[in-house]
Amino acid sequence: MRGWLTAIWENAVPLRPHPRVAIAAAALLIALALPVAARAAAPLTIGTGHKPGVAVDAAGTAYLAWFGAETSVSSLQFCRLPRGASACAHRGQITTPGTSLSRPFVTVSGSNVRVVQYRYGLSPGRFDEVFEYVSTDGGNSFPTTRTIGVIPFDEAVQGPGDTISAATLATTEGLQFQNMPLGGASAGEALALLSPNHPYNGTVGLIDAGTPLTAFSNGDSQTQFRRYDGSGEINDVANWTPAVDIGYADYPRLAGGPAGLFLLAGTPTSGLEVRRYNGTGFGPGVALAASGDDAQDHITQDAAGRLHAVFPQRAADGLHLIHATSDDGASWRSGTVLVEAGNAIDSLRAAVAPDHVGVVAWATASIGNADIRVTAIGPEAPVDPVAPAAAPILSPPPGIAPPAKPKGRLAKKAPKAKRITRGRVRITLDGKLARPAGVGTAQGCRGSIVATVRRGNKRIARKSLPVSRSCRFHRAVVLSRKKVKQSHKFSVTLRFSGNAALAGATRTYKVKLRQ
Repeated sequence: MRGWLTAIWENAVPLRPHPRVAIAAAALLIALALPVAARAAAPLTIGTGHKPGVAVDAAGTAYLAWFGAETSVSSLQFCRLPRGASACAHRGQITTPGTSLSRPFVTVSGSNVRVVQYRYGLSPGRFDEVFEYVSTDGGNSFPTTRTIGVIPFDEAVQGPGDTISAATLATTEGLQFQNMPLGGASAGEALALLSPNHPYNGTVGLIDAGTPLTAFSNGDSQTQFRRYDGSGEINDVANWTPAVDIGYADYPRLAGGPAGLFLLAGTPTSGLEVRRYNGTGFGPGVALAASGDDAQDHITQDAAGRLHAVFPQRAADGLHLIHATSDDGASWRSGTVLVEAGNAIDSLRAAVAPDHVGVVAWATASIGNADIRVTAIGPEAPVDPVAPAAAPILSPPPGIAPPAKPKGRLAKKAPKAKRITRGRVRITLDGKLARPAGVGTAQGCRGSIVATVRRGNKRIARKSLPVSRSCRFHRAVVLSRKKVKQSHKFSVTLRFSGNAALAGATRTYKVKLRQ
């Protein structure tokens, strides 16, 4: 492609540059030639709240919805963000009944934008329903509201046809699937109960244009799948194939498209892997990352068949937002989009246009006043710079011990545990790592704290908490009813791994459940 650089080159008078000048010029040209994805990204904050849903049109405009950070009745927020813009072209609140803690699902086709969300606390009539909010002017207004279903879903996919297919996150009845029309009708209370004993983390993908497949897990992350067999009513469980075990798959996510159907999930060693559906089951896992937060990750496939996975990964300088791409699900390229030094990267969702360029959105905390942030990704994953070789570590002379590092201190105040909806328990981990005199925040406020929750002697949760630049840490751990059982007491162990300035520290707390 001819441009200003080509014209200058062709019309320049040849010179014999000094070797150092030539090297510097070559480095500059290489830097200019790097793809956009290889450069550091600056996230855009578009509001406050949690669990963003996102869709992208063919021009690269992103349409985002999320529930607000209100403490009692949550709002439904919306943003239309053109590609390359520094602010939403339209930003507003969609008028809704009731409240919600569920992720909105967004679709776009031309100027038609639809936001679908499960909401509860309704009166009169049914206590909870799924609502569709319809805009015909690109999201400037949503004058049409209708009910289309009933299940409390977090994961959904558009299709077959002008419908959405959704699965529940965690319900006492078991794993529920519901296909809901988007064209004006309603599925009502017709749904398929796919599993009474694997009720968690339902995810849906399309094998082809007319065949959804749903994966779901039990409390030990043992996962199964069932698919619609193509006969009869899709919301009738009799028209679904029997459940097939696929082994350990923590927080499964499905992404279908021209390249096939793929499953992203966590491994028993806290890594991430991708498995391809082969027509009868899921093939062997392909390693995506040796470590990553599978509870917050996401995978999507653009219309041209490229897979895009996004996930947080812990490092010494903070949480890295990783973007990985593949055209076949077997060979992956991944790199760092940005680093959050003092915030969480929670509830990631990505959407990508056919030219492989899109956006990723997330919340900076799991509860409270979290920001909703967005940044661009694609067309390929970033290229991380090669780290310089480490300087050799010199051992002290024989007989002389290296100086001991002072210890960081964990607060004596115990975490709080509270029973929430559907028999679940939320444990709030909130504290500050105390530094001894002489250790500044720049040196001491680094690293992470691993929280382990036990019911008696059984470990039921393990989470990593980043230490912020002010030495604070915060995270809410939500435990399922199956993990909690009838227990009213738990033990929580916080283990600080240490850093260059501070030695590690450990403290165990006894936590009583508040009703």
